Amino acid sequence: MGWLSSLAYRNGPFLLSLAALALLWEVVGRSIDLITLPPLSAVLAAFYDLWASGAVTAPLLDSTLALLYGLVLSLALGSLIGIGMGLSRFVDVALGPYVKAGLSAPMIAFVPVFLMIFGIGPATRIATVVAFSVFIVATNAATAMRASDPRLIEMAHSFGASRWAIFRDVRLPAGAPYFLAGLRLGVARGVKGLINGEVLIAIIGLGGLVKKYGTVFSMDQLYAVILLIVVYAAIAVGLVSAVSRLLVAEEK
Repeated sequence: MGWLSSLAYRNGPFLLSLAALALLWEVVGRSIDLITLPPLSAVLAAFYDLWASGAVTAPLLDSTLALLYGLVLSLALGSLIGIGMGLSRFVDVALGPYVKAGLSAPMIAFVPVFLMIFGIGPATRIATVVAFSVFIVATNAATAMRASDPRLIEMAHSFGASRWAIFRDVRLPAGAPYFLAGLRLGVARGVKGLINGEVLIAIIGLGGLVKKYGTVFSMDQLYAVILLIVVYAAIAVGLVSAVSRLLVAEEK
């Protein structure tokens, strides 16, 4: 019971606010006759029906695969760009403005372009995930390379350490928290990009279900899918955060 008590103590305020929000949703949904706001109990019942019938299983798997492929590409490409920017002033000057522009640009505007290039299929959604995630990964990777203590690098040089040894033994350990932060933010942005892209494509994945139920004003099912997406995103980010904490703890 010790760990349960500790968990409840740490998350007590969140659980209380969640219970209050659920109660408010139920009361408002029952008190005000709005077609756009069904009671939470009706949404949960629709969620159970969708899950039990398997209506969300294939879209959930489809979205997850697209997200995983997109995140792997974002992590590889973003880390490569960011490491180059962090280690080389030439690369930083050459690519930095594009990375900054990518962070601030509304990447959802590129979904129709991806759709014309790749068509309706996984490639469009993967490209959307990459577009949303790669720039934040690159930014954090560049910061990670600059996080090392210059005195440690100078000391390693004085002992004849190679560039690879300095990168492996000095820069990577010092920059690990920034790499992991970039991964967490990349996952969050990737889920956002995936769902936004699927809503625009309209026939694929969880975003396709949002478009489908929203078009016919099936509000119970619509809110059920939105609730699933929120839980899905929270679990994805939570898993990455848990792995990050374990890796940082091992480094210490």
